[in-house]
Amino acid sequence: MFASRCAGITFALACLAGFAATLPALYARPRLAVAVEMQVALPRFVQVLMAAGDRYLAANLAGFRALVASTENMGPENYRIQGIVQSDAAWLNPAHEDNYYIASAILPWNGEVAAAQNVLRAATAARPFDWQPPFYLGFNALHFEKRPAEGAQWLRVAAAHSSDEMTTIQLQQMAASWVATGEDLEFAIRMHRAMARDTQHKAFAAFLEKRAERLENLLVLERAVERYRQRQGSVPQSPQQLLAAGILPALPRDPFGGTYVIDANGRSQAIEPGTPAGRAAATK
Repeated sequence: MFASRCAGITFALACLAGFAATLPALYARPRLAVAVEMQVALPRFVQVLMAAGDRYLAANLAGFRALVASTENMGPENYRIQGIVQSDAAWLNPAHEDNYYIASAILPWNGEVAAAQNVLRAATAARPFDWQPPFYLGFNALHFEKRPAEGAQWLRVAAAHSSDEMTTIQLQQMAASWVATGEDLEFAIRMHRAMARDTQHKAFAAFLEKRAERLENLLVLERAVERYRQRQGSVPQSPQQLLAAGILPALPRDPFGGTYVIDANGRSQAIEPGTPAGRAAATK
């Protein structure tokens, strides 16, 4: 027994001596300056195998890779790999909180919007108690993908996921604001009316109904502008021209007390009362 222990110690000391002898040569070798954390995306089954068959551990390891990545040294290809790694983590454990936080904070801002949305959709489905994943989904749809109507839909999902009454109202208000910036006014009107039906707050429901009425007025004006364009071959400079041309029987009244105008491109807009633009429009 004693002899075998001595042999083991001798072998360990020999290995240590060999390592010490090669250490200077290892340090002398050139090393890459770029971040090595995101150079390779392993297949999912390999990640699970390396985690001893535990998919949640594999997801944690993938999330840790994304967390420690040195982003200041990463290029487009590294961010592409990070998008794959975080998508894999979302597949392994869609409820992983750190993974969706990192994805929303880094990926879309570096060209990997699709990967970020993939992670956030998985988190939204797996975390019905958490309003933040659908909120980030909506923000990315609005800001990066330029789809405000889709962004508003995700905000409504976020509002449904929230357990805080004030947060729910704020998300619904934000959704109403976003959907109004879209190109499809008919969809925006339907969205406002649906939100007014869903909310339990009468004052907020009345506000949404007024917003729907304003959008309906803008839709009436836009259709009248198009008829004017077809008749006259030009764009009217004001809603009063639509009235003078007999296209509108009367000018719509804004439920918020604002003033409707037509811009140089023929788009109808509502100017809020009390603002300098609103006061100038009211005097015309």
